[in-house]
Amino acid sequence: MKLDNTNQPEALPYEKLALLGIDRKKADKLPQEVKQNLVSGEVTPLMQVSINARNGDVITLPLKLQMIEGKNGEPALIAYPVKAELEVERNSILRLTEKEAERLRRGDVIQKAIDINGEKTQQYLQLDPETKSVIHKRVTDIRIEQRLKDMEKVNDIELGTQQKQQVREGKPVELNVGGEKVSVGIDLKEPQGFRIVNGDMKEWERQQKLRYDEQHPEFIGLVMTDKNRWEYQKVVDKQSTERAIKLDSSKKVERTAGGMKM
Repeated sequence: MKLDNTNQPEALPYEKLALLGIDRKKADKLPQEVKQNLVSGEVTPLMQVSINARNGDVITLPLKLQMIEGKNGEPALIAYPVKAELEVERNSILRLTEKEAERLRRGDVIQKAIDINGEKTQQYLQLDPETKSVIHKRVTDIRIEQRLKDMEKVNDIELGTQQKQQVREGKPVELNVGGEKVSVGIDLKEPQGFRIVNGDMKEWERQQKLRYDEQHPEFIGLVMTDKNRWEYQKVVDKQSTERAIKLDSSKKVERTAGGMKM
C-alpha cells in the first residue's frame, strides 16, 4: 500500500498502534525512517511493544509492523511477532507445502496465490530471518517489469527471456554488465522490494547473510527508554523462544498471511 500523504502525521494508524501500547505521543516520537516505512507499506525494523493480556498482565515482545490496504480500502496494521521457527501447520492462510516452507527457510523468494480478506492475489513470500514470520507483498506492487526496463536502460543491456522469467518467479539472476558481474532479484526486505548486488550469485548470498549478521548481531530493535525516546537496543536474546500471545477478542486481532492484523 502506498499512501499519498506520507509527510503528514495523520497517516500513522494511531488507533491500531495504541493496541500495541504505542500511544500517540510515543508514535510521534518514532524515528522518521520507521514512520516512513509504515506509511509507505514497508516492513519496519524490530520494535519492542507492550500488549495488555486478558488476565491483566502486560506482555512485552519484539515484532515488526507493516501497513497494508484492508478489504474496504482502509489501512490495516500487520504485526510480525518473533517466533522460534517458521509455522507451517498453524498458518492456514498461506497454506504452505513442506517444499515451499523449505524453500523459504533457505532464503528463497516464492510466488503464490493467497486468499487475503476474501480476495485471492498473487503474492511474493519471503521469510524474515529475525522474526521467522513470512513477509508478503503483491506481485503487482513490486512493478518488476518497470524495474527490469529501467535497469536495462541504465546499464545498456538486454536481459534474455529466461532471465526475466527467473526474476519474475522470485529467483535472483547473475548478469554481465560492462565486463562486471551483477546479481539482481526480488528482496522484500528492501524498500522497493528489488535489489542489485555488484558481484556473482555467491556474493548475493554472502551479502544476504552478512547484512543480517552485521546489522542485527543480537536482534537490535527499537525500545522506548526511560529517556522518553526510542533508542536502538538489544530486544531479543540469541536463545529467544517463541512467545505465545492471547489477545482480547474485543481488540479484533485477526490472523493474516505471516502475521496478525490489528
